[in-house]
This record gives sequence, C-alpha cells and structure tokens, in this order.
Amino acid sequence: WLARIGYRAAVPALYAALDKETREPVSAELMTALERLGEDISPRLSPEALLKQARKGLKAKAPSGLAWLNLEQLPACAWVHGTGPDAVVDSDIIRWWVILAAKLKEPAANALLVRYLGLLDAASRAALGRFLLHQFIARDTANPPLEEAIAYANQHAPGRYQSYQQGFKQYPEYYAEVGKLTEEQVFEEAKREKLAEYTGTAINEKGILALTCGVPGHELADAIRLYMRDHYVRRFQVEAMLEAASVSDDPAVIQFVLGVSRRYRTASVQQKARLLVERIAERNGWTQDQLADRTVPTGGLDESGRMTFAYGARSFTVVLDDKLKPVLHNAEGKPIAALPAARQNDTPESIKEGKALFTTCKKEVKQVVEMQSARLYEAMCAGRRWPVADWEEYLRRHPVVGRLVQRLVWMRFDAEGQVLGLLRPTEDGSLIDAADDEVEPGPDEGIGLAHASLLDEAQVKAWQAHFKDYKVTPLFAQLARRSPPPQDAGADAIADRLGWMGDTFTLRGAFGKQGYARGSAEDGGVFFEYIKDFASLGIQVRIAFSGSALPEENMPAALKELGFVRLGAGGYGGGNLPLAKVPPVLLAEAYGDYHAVAAACQGFDHEWERKMPW
Repeated sequence: WLARIGYRAAVPALYAALDKETREPVSAELMTALERLGEDISPRLSPEALLKQARKGLKAKAPSGLAWLNLEQLPACAWVHGTGPDAVVDSDIIRWWVILAAKLKEPAANALLVRYLGLLDAASRAALGRFLLHQFIARDTANPPLEEAIAYANQHAPGRYQSYQQGFKQYPEYYAEVGKLTEEQVFEEAKREKLAEYTGTAINEKGILALTCGVPGHELADAIRLYMRDHYVRRFQVEAMLEAASVSDDPAVIQFVLGVSRRYRTASVQQKARLLVERIAERNGWTQDQLADRTVPTGGLDESGRMTFAYGARSFTVVLDDKLKPVLHNAEGKPIAALPAARQNDTPESIKEGKALFTTCKKEVKQVVEMQSARLYEAMCAGRRWPVADWEEYLRRHPVVGRLVQRLVWMRFDAEGQVLGLLRPTEDGSLIDAADDEVEPGPDEGIGLAHASLLDEAQVKAWQAHFKDYKVTPLFAQLARRSPPPQDAGADAIADRLGWMGDTFTLRGAFGKQGYARGSAEDGGVFFEYIKDFASLGIQVRIAFSGSALPEENMPAALKELGFVRLGAGGYGGGNLPLAKVPPVLLAEAYGDYHAVAAACQGFDHEWERKMPW
C-alpha cells in the first residue's frame, strides 16, 4: 500500500523492517515495495546474497502441498551476465525461488520475482517456466489409470444397462437414445466417465505459476489455450494461468489475453481477462486499443512479409503467399516444402534455432490472421477511428495485418468527423478509391472501416465491382448487411422473426456459425438466448428463442426477439439498451445475424407458441 501511494517517507522504516524480518515471504514483499519506491536493491540481489537468503529459507519446512513437485528435477540455470563457472546458478537459489513463489500464492509475479527472473539468461527463464508450467498442468489434469476405469465400468455398467433398458420400456420417448445402447457401449460409456475424472489439483500451489512468465510468448499462449480447450471447467486454474501470463510483455501473450477478454465461453474468465488487459495497458501507458495495435506479433517477418534466417551454413527465406501462409524458399528463390536435413558441418545450435524460427513464424502468422480478422470486424462494428499516423504504422505497415487491411474498404474522416471519401490499400503500397484514383489522406484525418449501412447503393456497387476487378476476396462481408427498417421511438428490441420455427440443434448450429455462445441457464437448467459480446463497446447482443434444457436434446424451438444490453461489472448484461443507442454498424450486423439464423429455420408458424415444450 505504501508503495502504491508512493509514500517515500516510509523508506527508512521499510529498510528497518526488512533487516529485522525473519519470514521470507514478508521480506520479499518489503523488497518489492522498496524497489517500487525507487530504491536500488541490487546489493541484495548478488549471487552471494541470494544464496544466503535461499539457504536460510530452505531451512524451514517446504509447503506440504508442494510435495508432488520434485524440486531435484528443476532445470539448471545460468546468470544473464555470468561467464564460465560463475554463470552457473546454485540450485538452492532456484529451489528457494519456487518455494517462495508457492508461499506467496500469487500467480502474477510481483516486482521482486520479476527481478529474480531477470537475473537469469533467456534460456534459463524459459526452461524454468516451461518445467513449472508443464508440471502444474500435469498435476492438475491427472486422470485415473486405465485399470481403475475398467474396474469401475465392470462394477457399474451392468446395472446402468439394465436401468436404461427398463427406462426405455416404460418411457420410450425419454429413453430413446440410451435404450439403443448395447452392453458394450454402456461399458465404454462408464469407462470414459471414470477416465475423465480428475484425481488431484494444483490450484493451491498456483503461486509457482509466477515463475512461468519467461516462457516464449507463443509457447506460453499455446499451452494455456490447450488447457482452456480441454479443461475449461477448471475456471480457477484458467484464471491463475492468465494472471501468470499477464506479467509478460511478449506480444503473442498480450494478444492472447486480449482475445480471451473479447470472446470466451465463461463470463468470469472473460471478465478476469478484461481486468488483466487493463493492467497491461496501464503498465505500458496505453489505452486498451493502443495496446492491441502495438503488440501484434510479426512472426519475425519484415514489412514486406519476408524473413531470411541462417540454417547451418545455408540461408532460407520465408515469404507470405497470397493465402497468408508462410512459404519456404531456398537460396535460389525456389519454394520448398520443408527444411532439409542438416549437413555434417552444420552446428546443432544453428539448425535448432532455424527450425524454431520457422515454427514460431507459422504459429504466429496463423494466430495473427485469426485474431486480427476478428478484431477488425469488432472495430468496424464499434465505429473505431484511427489517427492516420497510427493506422499507417500499426496496421498498414504490419507484415500480416497490412495484408488483411488490403481486403477492406476504409473511410476517411476530417477532424469534425465528416466523411471525406473511401479508399483501399493495394498490394503495391498505394491508396486508391473505387475508380482506381490514388488517394492521399492528410495528417490530421482519421481512418475507419466502411460498412454498407453507412454507404449509399452506388458506393456499395462500385466497391463490389472494384473487388471483383482486382480479384480480391473481402476479409469479411462489410458491404452486405443493411440497417434494419426504422423502429418505433424508444424501441429496445426487433421481433420481425418472432415465431420462426426450427429445432434446438438446428438453431445451435446456426448461432454457432454467426459466432454466438449459449446464454446463462436459469432455474431447471434451461437457457433462453444466445449471446455475442462486443467488449470494446461494452455491449452484448442477445437473440432470444423459446429455450432449451441442459443437457440438450433435439426438440422444437422458435426464434423470438433481437436485443442489446450493456455489459456491467463482471461481464454480465444489464438492462435492455434502446436501439437508438446501439452503434449503427453493430445494429446492422446483429440484425443480419438474426435473419441468418432465421434462414436456417423452416419459416414462420402461426401456431408456434402451442408447439413449444414450455
């Protein structure tokens, strides 16, 4: 608290407390506070001082909950500025850091732990973080052995099979699916059920995640992304890993956290990511939009979309093709399918580094295309405008985003927000309008994405013809969806597809194609809407329907109305938003989603209410 308010008068008292303190976690907090107040604590960070601290700390009993982690297997580490034997970090120091992190119980590394990690070279930071991350995940996702699952199935499957058969005889309409299962299928069902159980948890040792922020960004993001996909029910663990990652300034990690803050299946995790994005932006002195613009990974590519790297004695070049796929070329400029085998005189380090560069490039380019396409779509819906200089530097000149920008129509605005014209960046670096005339925006202009709802019919047709003439596939359909018909003053919903009938599975698929997630279930496990969040606007789109019970079964369903709510604290929607307060592009896009889902239905049914199960 003293550090947070910048109370430097407390520095002498903090030093006095530090010199007397015997509890290492408290000492760590005191040193963190002193450094945040501008004090030089480097004398306390020498290898000799750190070893003394470590051996003192290791005399105490390690946390019992950490017994599953074999501290003897921690990787060997080296000091960043050390040479020869002096570069080797005593293993006691690393062991103590892990125990200290566990005791602090904070997955987001404090300033002291960040300083500790900064004393190691990059390879050591990565190795230590990688080991702890993988050990945490392995402990947290352990399942019963196959033998135990088979024993469980042998015990429970026969009775379950008989129950299914009896239920099918008495209530065939409710037991139709399980009544068809054979004894072998029920056995496999029970076995899978047991194998899916978790045998332990590492959440109480989440503090060790504080030492994972040195893992290379794409690797850290991939590991967390995979965990989130397969173990999304472990909400607290997901949030802990996101907290740990948020300490990193690696662009790949920041973009990953930004992505979770915009779209995720669990509202509390999404809200946690939003708070972390705020912290990251504050740490760098940027707005959240500026943060997103400035931290897009490049995959190692230069502005032209090329990267040349050494591979032993040879060199290879990566070039982005028309489909934004990194393609390898040899020294003669010919495309090749993969890196060749190493030659006898090639050093293993150079070969390993070359392979890692190419792998990272492919992963980052793929992630950038996916995430930035979604971000540009949201920026269009939000009506975001960039200063010309920012748009040029962070979007148009980016090796990957710049290619995406070329597949969209942009609007020029003057300082008062009046539209000055339309343009599209071309492959040769020029800016042109629909008539192929070059355009040169002024330094004080703003740039934003165009949309059919903001243009007249002649402009839409001209740009559609332009894309066709240039054989450019638009990044998304920005020229397709028009504004909905005028609504009554004060209206907060649109219901012109009320009563369009289908079934719950058809609707689920149709909503999924439009990027919607299931809304929260109410009492009885029934949900009545599909939602899509636009975090940058603080608005949630809601399309209501007749409802579906969890776990879902296919049953008749009907569309209801389209509405919008403000996202409140915690990421949950508040009251209905008047349509007049919804940005026009978002209104048009949501209305298009509403009609796209309706198109998957069978059409309007006058008796739809009578046919609903509730």
